Amino acid sequence: MRKKLISSLLAATMVIATVVSVGAATEEAKDDTTATEEADTTDESGEVVGITIPEGLEGSYTIGYAPATLNNAFWIAVKDGLQKAVDESGVDVKIVDVDAGGDQAIMNDGIANLISSGIDALICAPADSTAVVSAFEQCKEAGIPVINFDTPVEGDAVDLVETIIASDNYNAGYVVGQDAAEKMEDGAKILVLHSPRASACVDRLDGFIAALDESGKEYEIVNTLDGKGEQETSLGLASDALVADPDLSIIFAVNDPSAMGAANAVQQTSVQLEKDIMIYGVDGNPDAKKMIKSGAMEGTGSQSPETLGYDSMAAAFNVLSGNEVDKDISVDTFLITADNVDQYGTDGWQ
Repeated sequence: MRKKLISSLLAATMVIATVVSVGAATEEAKDDTTATEEADTTDESGEVVGITIPEGLEGSYTIGYAPATLNNAFWIAVKDGLQKAVDESGVDVKIVDVDAGGDQAIMNDGIANLISSGIDALICAPADSTAVVSAFEQCKEAGIPVINFDTPVEGDAVDLVETIIASDNYNAGYVVGQDAAEKMEDGAKILVLHSPRASACVDRLDGFIAALDESGKEYEIVNTLDGKGEQETSLGLASDALVADPDLSIIFAVNDPSAMGAANAVQQTSVQLEKDIMIYGVDGNPDAKKMIKSGAMEGTGSQSPETLGYDSMAAAFNVLSGNEVDKDISVDTFLITADNVDQYGTDGWQ
C-alpha cells in the first residue's frame, strides 16, 4: 500500500499544464474606473453579484466565444450567461462561436478566423492553456481584448489577457476531497478521471489530493486516466478500471460528464464489485445532481457556469468602454451531496 502523497507524484507525471490557483486576487481599493471589486460579493437578497455592466453602453459589437467544446452542457450554460448579460446591456451584440471539440489546434484556427472577420473582443476558455498562447498573441497584435475564463493561462501569457475569470477550482476539488476523506476507510483505492491539459482540472485534482492528505488516512490512487472531460470516453475507461480493480472505493472525476460516465459504468458492469463505490465530479451539472439524488453519485464540487458567462461578457463590455477590470476574479465553489441537493434543484444550474 502506498502512502497518501505518492498520488501527488502520479498526478504530476500526468499533467501537461502547470498548476495555477485562480483564487481571488484581492488588491487594494480600486479607483472609480474599476469595474469590479470581487466576483463573490452578495447583495441584500443573498444573490451573487459579479461584474456590473457599464451604464450608457452604446453601439454594436461582435464577440467571439471560444470554449473548450460546445459538446458539454456546462459550456452551453456559460453561453446562456453571456446572452443574459447581452440582454441586460441593451446593445446589439453578435456572439460568434468556435467549437473546438476539445482540440486546441482547431480552436486556434477558429480564433484566427475570428480575428480576420473583425471581432471586437474574444471570450475564451482554452482546451490547452499552454497551446492557446499563440492565438492570444495574435489577438494582442490585432488589438482585440481577450477575456480568459474558466481555464487560466499562466506565466507571461497572463499579460496577453485583460482578465482571468474562473471558479475557485482548487476549492471545488478540496471540498470533494474533504467529503470523501470523511466517508472513506483507511486504505481506500481511488481512480481519477482527469483532463490534464486543462489547468482548471489540474487545480481540482490538487485540491482533492490536499484534502485527502490532510485527513491523515491512508489511500492509494490506483490509476489516473485522461477522460477528456467526456462522458462516453470516461464510461469506457471506468469500465476497464472496474475489471482491473473491482475493489475500488472512490472514483474522482475532474468534471461531471466524466463522473456520470463512471456512474454509468458502475451501473452497467458485470464485475462483482467488492463494495459500493463513491463517485464524485465537479461542476454541479443538472444531470449529475439527479444522479446524486438517486444515489448513483456521491457528490460534486459545484460552480455556476451562468455566472462565469455573465461576468465574462460584463468584463468585455467594461474593457470595450475603457474601464479597468481586476486581473483575477474568482467565483465561489461549494459541495453538493444528497444532503443539500434539493436546495439547489435538479432542473437547472445553480
